[in-house]
Amino acid sequence: MAQPILIDFSQHRRNIKKTRTRAPINTGKKKGRVYNRGEKLWVDFHYMGSRVREPSGLIDTPDNRQKLRGQLDLIMAEIENGVFEFAHRFPHSSNKLEFTELEGRTLTKMPNDVTFGEYLEKWWEDMTPGMTSNQIRDYTCILNHHLKPFFNNKTFADFTPVLVKKFVASLKSQEGGTKTTLSAKRIQNIMIPIRIITRDAIAEHGWNNYPDPFIGLKLPKVPKFRVFPFDFNEWKILQDYINPWYRPYFEFAVQTGLRPSEQVALKWQAIDDYFIHIELSRVRNKEKTDLKTEDSRRSIAIRPAMAATIKTQRKLTMNVDSPYVFINTEGRPILQDKLRELWARAMKKSGLKYR
Repeated sequence: MAQPILIDFSQHRRNIKKTRTRAPINTGKKKGRVYNRGEKLWVDFHYMGSRVREPSGLIDTPDNRQKLRGQLDLIMAEIENGVFEFAHRFPHSSNKLEFTELEGRTLTKMPNDVTFGEYLEKWWEDMTPGMTSNQIRDYTCILNHHLKPFFNNKTFADFTPVLVKKFVASLKSQEGGTKTTLSAKRIQNIMIPIRIITRDAIAEHGWNNYPDPFIGLKLPKVPKFRVFPFDFNEWKILQDYINPWYRPYFEFAVQTGLRPSEQVALKWQAIDDYFIHIELSRVRNKEKTDLKTEDSRRSIAIRPAMAATIKTQRKLTMNVDSPYVFINTEGRPILQDKLRELWARAMKKSGLKYR
């Protein structure tokens, strides 16, 4: 009679257990230990009088144990030689600030430690005291409507050429104030603050090897329009359709080439017998001393035609007590929006090609 085949389950289990036995890696005179916690490997060692337990993120395998043990041996050697930097070895540890301060060092945050929103909050607090009211207004609009919604929770490690290109693509599809898409000029202006903030973050944190996220970026080009200047006869025709109160304003604009923001801010005290001194501008009905560029602060020689226009304007406003040369019919500084309306109305009535 054939003998039955018996399986020794106890022996089988012992064999399985034996194959799973891990080679000892924390024996001998080795300092610190590598251990298993939740199927992941951790390190355990003492540093500056404190016990340190940090995760490696590695799955518990024989190869990973040996690899991590080698790293821990290197850490222990650095500690013995006084060259160990906790934050360098454990950049994501919640304890890095504490140990960096104990080491007498300043914690250097890496790009993946800093979000755009976090950095922007401090940057804005530091920078606004040196900004003009117009800069604050423009930056506030760009930050709140464009940069924060897209970048706020992203770290600077996320700032790649691909991400920036996606941002520009999103701008091209956004609507502007007149329900049309944002103009090329507006998109270029929106990109100015993000470049400045990124540049300042790199300099402040010393990210010397930080790759340029704007490399190869192509912004939409501002279209160039053909200019159709008035000839003398056309200009004389148009003058007949301009409100007489505002006619000297437009004559003076043609004679001097002043920007509207400069001309509406011009005061009588800035005009002497020989020169018109451009020292102020007025934007959105707010006077400011900072002009568009440094070269904008200039003096313009008064020619005979300009002198005649100034004389006409003095006579027109002689009964109005205002420091400004050009004022509205109520004696207040002229609003640029009002000037656009006057110009468009005169152009339409004249029948001339619109400029």
